[in-house]
Amino acid sequence: MSAVSRVLHLSRNRQLVNRFADRRLPPELLSRILECARYAPSAREDQPWKLIVVQDAPTRHRLAQAVFQSDLIRSAPALIVGCARVHSNIAGSGRPSHPIDLAAATEAMALAAADMSLATAWITGFREGAIREVLGIPGDVPVVTLLAVGYPDGFKRLPRRRPDAEIIAWDHWDGSVEAR
Repeated sequence: MSAVSRVLHLSRNRQLVNRFADRRLPPELLSRILECARYAPSAREDQPWKLIVVQDAPTRHRLAQAVFQSDLIRSAPALIVGCARVHSNIAGSGRPSHPIDLAAATEAMALAAADMSLATAWITGFREGAIREVLGIPGDVPVVTLLAVGYPDGFKRLPRRRPDAEIIAWDHWDGSVEAR
């Protein structure tokens, strides 16, 4: 299978994890996942993130109180918290780049985990101040992403994907896929 078809296969066959198995992740798998984040694209290739890997069960349980999907976090053997180490890069649009940079790093980790038959859950609903307090993150450092990682113990099916015509336009806003 070619690299492009492998990535497409991983993306198409992704499922929502229902729960993680009670099984610790080997350190070498976590290292490989984190290595993929190091090579993710970022504005000016600054890698403006600091990733905090949480494996300690009591700490994960404290973090779960600040996350809207708390049961899923409690069952995950590892949680990777993505913080913006540097958040001063401003794109030409006037927007800071760190949310996009961390999204790219998080997706790289999710694909790497999937390639190793691991499940991930990208958590976006959390109370940032509580996460900072539990992990000792300074108040001026944005907490942007949380990625739960582990062996799956049950999946939910992804919802139906929208057709291309709804999500893709060619050359201008109302350009149709059929035009190609």
